[in-house]
Amino acid sequence: MNGHTIIRVKSFEDLIHKVMAFSSFRIQDRLYSAELLVPQLVIDNKDLLTESAMCAAFVLYWGREAAAARRAKARVESAYRTWRDRTWLEIKHTPLPDTEGKPKYPTDAHVERLLHQHPEYGEWRGRQDDAQEAAENAEAVHLAFQTKAELIKNQQRLLHDEAGGPYQIAEEPRQTQAREPKVS
Repeated sequence: MNGHTIIRVKSFEDLIHKVMAFSSFRIQDRLYSAELLVPQLVIDNKDLLTESAMCAAFVLYWGREAAAARRAKARVESAYRTWRDRTWLEIKHTPLPDTEGKPKYPTDAHVERLLHQHPEYGEWRGRQDDAQEAAENAEAVHLAFQTKAELIKNQQRLLHDEAGGPYQIAEEPRQTQAREPKVS
């Protein structure tokens, strides 16, 4: 497969419950949860113009959040590579204990094994995984709002076609007084 999880659902309500079960995620110092995001993705067909305007703002916001998450991920990966290279060189140039008195240095394969056993290695892997997850979640939410925007546009087109003219906000019927015809 391509690394994506397939969610099997029986109904729309089942889908909502499964999406809401996703864990929260953090982008820099901001924490987001599915409980707060999912209701914002539901379209209110009674007020499509407001929905359209709000959705545009969310697309912009989540585009910026996705970019911030990608930058944060790149920073973590860069810091990891710096740590890894520095630690690799330290291990490579530290002689192994030897009984003959001659300094013996580890092979590249041995350095890799020792690097993976280093106490900080797991911490770095966790930071990278967290940054990757945040970037993917932000991209997914951004895509979800883009999809919502497309659905709103399609709904507006459908209403336009059904009405035979431009889509307008439905107004409450006005109460008018009946006039008596003028007799001349």
